[in-house]
Amino acid sequence: MPARNEGDRVGATIASALDAAAGPAGVEFVVVDDCSESGKRPEVGDAAARRRTTVIRSARHLGVGAARNLAARHARGRILFVTDAHTRFSTGWDRTARKLTTPHRILSVTIRDPESDWRGYGCRLVVPHMGTHWNTGPPGPTPHVHVASSAGTVLERALFERIGGYDEGMVHYSGFEPEFSVRAWRTGAEIVHTTDIEIAHRFKPREEVTAFLGAARTSIVHNCLRFGTAHLPESMILEMVRLHALEFPEHIRGALALLEERGAWRRREELAATLPHDFAWFVRRFDLLDQIGRPVPEK
Repeated sequence: MPARNEGDRVGATIASALDAAAGPAGVEFVVVDDCSESGKRPEVGDAAARRRTTVIRSARHLGVGAARNLAARHARGRILFVTDAHTRFSTGWDRTARKLTTPHRILSVTIRDPESDWRGYGCRLVVPHMGTHWNTGPPGPTPHVHVASSAGTVLERALFERIGGYDEGMVHYSGFEPEFSVRAWRTGAEIVHTTDIEIAHRFKPREEVTAFLGAARTSIVHNCLRFGTAHLPESMILEMVRLHALEFPEHIRGALALLEERGAWRRREELAATLPHDFAWFVRRFDLLDQIGRPVPEK
């Protein structure tokens, strides 16, 4: 659980998970305090919660990917449940996670907005923009999804390590779960959505979203570009850059500078050399089309 300036929301999340667990004695929490401001550091709650919780304080802002990886390294359990610091858990979530998790399977859990009747059932990838759209209906008989739910991704520790964790070449926020999910598919894992675990997630109010995006936009654009550079066929990379340059002209120069600084092309070469499946395999697996309905080229 990464937590930056989350304060007592962390304790409320832990209390919810413990209260809803079928076997709370078998649950541990690892919280990474991602350089929170004074007065907004994670507050765990009562003594029972504190006994089950490890809080790791980072003196620098790691971002979502590095914070999750750090938490995973400190966790002792066989199964990792990646979530956010402002969530609430459905009854028996831990029992269901144990039952449905297998060595080659990632669970994507249902995300609920507590302020409405909206639910998200994993996400689908949008190319070449390299964003996602929520699946707003439950999965069919074959419940595979492109991208797991970022507030509820469940998998065995051994699989997490085999995939390589989250990409720490990305910056701070956005894109971590989509990139991890595509890399997981290319590694040979499957992502299966379940409606048997439901996580209520606090979504930011509009004014918070506006302020957040204003401060993080260059990083977000970079992360999309890095994601696409790592996985897209070369013929689509220029189109991806063009789309972002048109939409975010004041941020594209900084994003491209970060792309070069953080070794995006080297990352692409590493994945091509080590993963058993290429992106074309992923395209065929899901009959993936681009964002305006055209076939995705294989090269």
